[in-house]
Amino acid sequence: MAKKVDSDPQFENLDRLERFANLQRNEQVRKIVELERKVHLSETTKKELSDKLKVTASDLVVAEKTLQRFSDTQGQVATKKLRRLKRRSGGQATAIICLNDWHLEERVDPESIEGLNEFNLDIAAKRIHRVYERAMHLLELARGMANIKELVVWLGGDLINGYIHEELMDGNFLGPTDAIRFAQDQVASGLQHFLKQSKVNKITVVTSQGNHGRSTKAKFISTGYKTSWEYGAYLNLADKFVNEPKIVFKVSQGYHNNLDIQGHLIRFHHGDAIRYMGGVGGVHVPVRKKIAQWNKAGRSARLDILGHFHQYCEDWYYIVCGCLVGYTAYALHIGAEFQRPTQTFIVIDKNEGKVMCLPIFCAEIPEETSETGFAIATV
Repeated sequence: MAKKVDSDPQFENLDRLERFANLQRNEQVRKIVELERKVHLSETTKKELSDKLKVTASDLVVAEKTLQRFSDTQGQVATKKLRRLKRRSGGQATAIICLNDWHLEERVDPESIEGLNEFNLDIAAKRIHRVYERAMHLLELARGMANIKELVVWLGGDLINGYIHEELMDGNFLGPTDAIRFAQDQVASGLQHFLKQSKVNKITVVTSQGNHGRSTKAKFISTGYKTSWEYGAYLNLADKFVNEPKIVFKVSQGYHNNLDIQGHLIRFHHGDAIRYMGGVGGVHVPVRKKIAQWNKAGRSARLDILGHFHQYCEDWYYIVCGCLVGYTAYALHIGAEFQRPTQTFIVIDKNEGKVMCLPIFCAEIPEETSETGFAIATV
């Protein structure tokens, strides 16, 4: 059996002292590490605070400059009372009422166009009367800007549907003779209404022949007026009002009918000389091209006014007027844009030219009952 060796107490004391010393050194190292961490953290915090202080100072400078600019503008606010707008005197503007593309005797069956429109002789007369009434409302509205003492009424052609296609012979409510008499009566009633209600010193009736109101199947160019039902109606109307000093007729035998309005050359024409083949740009592209050619060939017009395309659109240099008959089976067949029936109201200013152009909506709309109990049609 091995003999147990007793440890030396002296060596045990030395070992405990060494371990204690090691513990002290480790503790000091930990404190040093902790102090170094706190110092590093303090320096980092100090840098962040410094950066934040710089940003805050920059924001403060911007805010002070903004406040200063705002303060500087306070004294620049106009305190002068604006004067009430006054109408200019001297007849410096002229109103134009465009009556075109009525197609009075055309039959439009709602079942043939998905219920989008209906047209017959009774509806035609009601729409025309709405145009006359609303045109006078718009004239009074325009008088809020200018003292209008002159009125131009444009008879733009296609007032009747005619017999230029065999289908129309079967579909029209009237033949051309009765249709043109109906058109004459409607125009005459409108001119009489304008004489009473417009408060103008002069009414100029400017005319254009359409492509529908002719007695021949083929379209004649230079002598088209000779076979035009509308040309004859215009002459009849001129004779009817020959003793009325306020009404002057300007009946043209040619395609264009130019009129000086407030110093601006306005070119009226039906619009059938412009060929539109259904491009995505609409009628604007062919209209612009044709006008540019006309301006090079003859007198340059300030504004062209035309119809024919059965849609309302406008530009600085031309106005395409809408139609009274509205959307038809033919329009649906060719994929034409749907628009509600309209005629057109225009104001020509002496200095600026065209300053107002508005469609005159004339289709049937749901009636509303006024407080007095009378049925009224909203404009």
